[in-house]
Amino acid sequence: MLGLPNTSDSFTPNTSQEVAELIELDPRVREQDGPFEFWYRWTAPPRQPLSASFEEREAARQGRLVSTVLAMVAGSLLFLTAPAAVATHNPQILGSAGVLLLFVIIALFLNRAGKGKIGSWLVVIMMNIGLCISLLTYRGGLTTNTLPNMDILVVEPMLVALVLLPPVGVFSLAIFDIVFLLLDFHFEPYAPDLAQLMTSNGYAIITRPIYLMLFVIAIVYPVMRSVLRAIVMGDRAKEIAKVQRDLANREALVAQEKKVLDNDIQQLVDALTQIANGNLRARLPVPATQSLWPITGALNNLYARLRSARQSEYELQHTRASAAALIRAIRWSRQSQQELLAERNGNPIVDAIILELMSNSNHDNRPTTRPLSQDMPRAFRRPGLSSDGQSIP
Repeated sequence: MLGLPNTSDSFTPNTSQEVAELIELDPRVREQDGPFEFWYRWTAPPRQPLSASFEEREAARQGRLVSTVLAMVAGSLLFLTAPAAVATHNPQILGSAGVLLLFVIIALFLNRAGKGKIGSWLVVIMMNIGLCISLLTYRGGLTTNTLPNMDILVVEPMLVALVLLPPVGVFSLAIFDIVFLLLDFHFEPYAPDLAQLMTSNGYAIITRPIYLMLFVIAIVYPVMRSVLRAIVMGDRAKEIAKVQRDLANREALVAQEKKVLDNDIQQLVDALTQIANGNLRARLPVPATQSLWPITGALNNLYARLRSARQSEYELQHTRASAAALIRAIRWSRQSQQELLAERNGNPIVDAIILELMSNSNHDNRPTTRPLSQDMPRAFRRPGLSSDGQSIP
């Protein structure tokens, strides 16, 4: 019974790995290496295969997105904000840009270490604070030149937050910016150009950045939720494909096991039929199905007892036949007043009796018994039985 193949192990495939490999072969799904792959190698976590868990793959995707957005932020600070601050001789904006660039570099290191969410929050908060400080420290107070900066305040950090942060987290940033704008318009002094404009169209000037912020949120927020939902749905589709592949392989496994089981049962039935018909030389096969091993063991024990019983029955019949032949020889010896002619036939009990009679004959000085001659009357002999149940003449 040892060394038999385990069918359940040989037919169980790694379906998750197989499905992942099939999906990765699709060019529409497989992510190609772009020209900025060197940048991701230094600033983003490594890419995960489709066989990884959803959390690992989503963390890698989010990390690459954070790396891309931070690269754009750093580029705008280096090539747009810093030259503009130098051209307008505004050291406050230049200092804010330098501080924000430092936090962008820190966020990139955190993103590479797998802590991109912390770096994203850090960059969004510092970007928002930097723009607020640039408005508060603008020379001459609020002027018409600061109105575009307010538009930047409500658009740029908001877009970055919608891309990098959870969609719900953007509302806290929106509330902070709205409160800051209202307080800034209320407490900060106006320059003459803005004061004149506020007298004629103050409500539109105040609500314009707020309306722009709400418009951005109303457009981008549903889009980002749909994107995240599509990502989750795609992962669920992959899991469904895994389950379907598992079910198909399991059905094939059950069919194969049923085929092996039916074959083993048929072999056992054939062997038992031969034994029932009297063929005691038949052997019970060892089934390949492990669940039949206890049944086969019990049948082997029953078969061994059956053979022992048949052997005992043969020995009993042989003993009876030998004893009957000895009794007839004794009667013939008494009736004919001749010496006892007894033939030993291999039966231990009857042969022991014959040896005892021989010793008694020697003790009484009578002729000793001897093996029956070839011309002994056949009436003193009785056919015996062989081990196969055949008669012996």
